[in-house]
Amino acid sequence: MRALILSLLLATPAAADPIPAPGLYCPVGRDVTAIVVEPGGVVGIDSLECHGVRLAAGRLSSRRCYGNGGRPVPYDTELFVLPGGGLLHDGVRYRRQAGRCPE
Repeated sequence: MRALILSLLLATPAAADPIPAPGLYCPVGRDVTAIVVEPGGVVGIDSLECHGVRLAAGRLSSRRCYGNGGRPVPYDTELFVLPGGGLLHDGVRYRRQAGRCPE
């Protein structure tokens, strides 16, 4: 019985982390593109528009990201949600901000 329970636990996929709150996340002190989180699991990151994103264990992944070419591509990248609600991506901190990012 223990073996059955253990095998069921190991077969269950890890729960996904919650997607960050919708909004514009501006980089702090770096000249890189902003991150945009839209309702419904759409995230603009690294110049890609990713649909159906999943965030788990500090990794954002999507099977359908679109760039300039228009063809969907899979994408997987580092993304952490910080305790204050900001983001950390590729060593850059991002802060949620209304309006536009400062230049």
